[in-house]
Parts: sequence; structure tokens; C-alpha cells
Amino acid sequence: MLAERPFQTLLKREVLRFMRVWMQTIAPTLGTALLYLTVFGIALGTRIEEINGIPYLEYILPGIALMNVVTGSYMNTSSSVFDAKRERYIDEILISPMSDMQITLAYTLGGTLRGVIVGFGVFCVGIPFVGVSIQNPALLILIGILSAFIFSALGVAVGALSNRIDHISLMTNVVIQPLAFLGGVFYSVDMLPSGLRVATFFNPIFHTVDAARYATLGVSDLNPYPAVGIVFLLAALAFGGAWLAISKGPHLRV
Repeated sequence: MLAERPFQTLLKREVLRFMRVWMQTIAPTLGTALLYLTVFGIALGTRIEEINGIPYLEYILPGIALMNVVTGSYMNTSSSVFDAKRERYIDEILISPMSDMQITLAYTLGGTLRGVIVGFGVFCVGIPFVGVSIQNPALLILIGILSAFIFSALGVAVGALSNRIDHISLMTNVVIQPLAFLGGVFYSVDMLPSGLRVATFFNPIFHTVDAARYATLGVSDLNPYPAVGIVFLLAALAFGGAWLAISKGPHLRV
């Protein structure tokens, strides 16, 4: 399936789509990450010196990287699928000799790659700035790929189901960004009141951030291995939802 030419062509298109304008799709993310590290790390770091024995700047780096992975992968696929739908060149994709699953996978992998590149870039920029060493690189790579895959698939679903560009930005501003800020990026869940602590456990971004923090620093708010299992489950559910949206989405086939 992955070796078929139509699949490879669509995947290549999705990669070139963001790589050709990397000054708009990748570079600003690295500047934003440095801004977060400067504002939150230095301003709050003078008041919150350590969390769970980890210097505050080091503690927030994995969460900032994952937050950018989430937003980058989601925006890549949601805008791409919606533009294809709006400009009607989705018709050529749908009548190509690709199954709905192949179409979904090509879009999702393209967005996943952008998310992984963004996350890698944030770590490259942040590690010299913060001075952290990664405890488990293999686990961190796995979590980064799965997190990007989850929200890339979510972007495919939203792009396929949206009728207006406002729906994509609404999802970003009302759902994803609040979940990211409430996902333990800048704090430990142990610092929250019990009610908010329980609510945080239902936040999917929290599980990706917590697993990435464990892989990077060796500390976590939850048992890390069940958290990794939850991330795998979320990836399967997100891809299933994206596949269904490509198959049944409104106004995709006219």
C-alpha cells in the first residue's frame, strides 16, 4: 500500500506543501518556543525554582515542544484537506486509484512529519538554552510521532467535516489551545485542586505531555507506561475518525 505511486504522490505533495514555505510553517514555531521559554521560564522560574526536583526551565521544555507538535500537525492537515475540498481538487484525489484509508494515511503522515520536525526543532533550540539532557530518546521519539499522528488525523477529520474556514480556527482557538495550556505544560498536576486534577486526566494532551516529560527528564505525574498505552489508543481512535470523515464527510463527493 505504501509503495503505490498515487499514495507516494499525495504524501510527497503534503510534505512539499509545508517544506517549500518553511519560513512560514516551521521557523515561526521555533521563535514562539523561545518566547515561551523566556517569558514563562525566566519570569516564573524566579518564583518556581523547581518542580519534582527539576529546574523549572527544564520542566517546561518537553511540554512546550509537544504543544508545538500538536498545533503544527493539526494546522497542516486541517488547512490542506479544507483547501482541497473548497477548491474542488479533492475530486481528483477521490477518483484516483487510492482507497479512503490510503488518502487518510497520506494526509496524516504529511502532517505528522511537520509536527515531528517542529518538535525536533524546538528541542534543538531549547536544549542549549535550557541545558537539559534527554533520558530516553527512543521513547521521546515514539511519543512525538504518536502525538503528531493523533492531531494530524484530527486535522484531517476537521478539514473534511468543515464547511467554512472558521470551523478550523474555532477548533484551534476553543479546543486545542485551551487543552494545551491546561495539559500540564507549565505546571505539575499535583499543584492543582482535586477537581481540576481529575479533569486534567481526561485531557488527551496531558497524557502526551506527561509521557514526553518522562522520556526527557525521567519524572511524570502518572505511571508513564499506561500513559503511553493511552497515547496509542488515541492515535487509533483519531485515525479511525479521520478515515470515517474522508469516507462520509459532507460535500466531499458531488
